[in-house]
Amino acid sequence: MTGPLSALTGTSTAPTAAPSPREVVLAFIADITAAHAGEPIDPFRRFADDGVMIIPGDTPLSGEWRKPSFYTEFLPKAMQLMGTKPGQGLCPSRVIAEGNRVAVLARGRGSAISGRPYNNVYFLFFEVRGPLIVRYFEGFDSSLAFQAIFDVHLERPPLQNVTRTPTLNDRPTTS
Repeated sequence: MTGPLSALTGTSTAPTAAPSPREVVLAFIADITAAHAGEPIDPFRRFADDGVMIIPGDTPLSGEWRKPSFYTEFLPKAMQLMGTKPGQGLCPSRVIAEGNRVAVLARGRGSAISGRPYNNVYFLFFEVRGPLIVRYFEGFDSSLAFQAIFDVHLERPPLQNVTRTPTLNDRPTTS
């Protein structure tokens, strides 16, 4: 049963249930994907006014960003670095929801503004209050981001004074 219908729109006027935290997170991922594909959408519209986004590491986009700075600081930096075109975005492979917390494993498909491909794997963690996200953590391979987006190639220093740990193959054999 749908409940009483609106005379204007013909839709139900019955109260609807608030979206679950899982639904809120998946809607945010859909918004991010649409924005990466070039659609004119506000990907942060599902964040509470006191929402925070945490990007670990030491890339130019790393930090703890509060919602007002999403628009004034984060997006201007990101837009100078990331390309947008159809087919880019996040594709969740696992979603685990418990209470108001949601963890997501996702594959990202994107490109740097230079056109260089940027395909990473993400661990996303969310805390949701009502229909809004209050905390978002975005974990990823930052060395890949440095190479693809920032054109910085990290070199491993040569190993010095390192002794090799013996393995089973180093045991003397008996014949």
